[in-house]
Amino acid sequence: LSYIQSQAERMRVLVGEMMNLTKLEMGDKEKDFVDFSLSEAVSGAALPFEGQAFEQKKQLELEIQEDISYHGNPDQIKQLVGIFMDNALKYSKEHGEIRVTLQQVQNKKTLKVYNTGKGIPESEKEKIFQRFYRSDASRSRATGGYGLGLSIAKKIIEEHGGKIWAVSTEGVGTTMCFVLRKYKENNVYE
Repeated sequence: LSYIQSQAERMRVLVGEMMNLTKLEMGDKEKDFVDFSLSEAVSGAALPFEGQAFEQKKQLELEIQEDISYHGNPDQIKQLVGIFMDNALKYSKEHGEIRVTLQQVQNKKTLKVYNTGKGIPESEKEKIFQRFYRSDASRSRATGGYGLGLSIAKKIIEEHGGKIWAVSTEGVGTTMCFVLRKYKENNVYE
């Protein structure tokens, strides 16, 4: 019974993530877009991971520029930060470092989530954004997840007219980056 319950929970999570991705693909994004504090959204989404980082003896550092505002979907942006944070904690090395930076230069708002760890091989950097892709199959059971997080993150960024990519050095660490541009009107970004 315990095994069945465990597998049922895994399926519930998988179906939930698939539904979320489908909603992102089918939804009318503009109806959910509002002006909000991007600085507060990123802080609010990253800070809950502080306890988890402490328990895992990992150092979490936030460098968030204040008073950055944005026109978009704050819930989706928080979800995106949560995906990045979850991956950073899962894939950082023991006693590793996780650093979150948010800054604005002219109209571009850039978020970077860095973690020390194994890194991503060059040949896999584009594949990590594909549905169900797992970079390290041997760690799939240990880290959990289904390979949907980064595909959801990519879809969120695309809905906001932004760009997402990974910078990684094997054996050193990985930085997940996204850039948002100023929203004008009618799906036009500066």
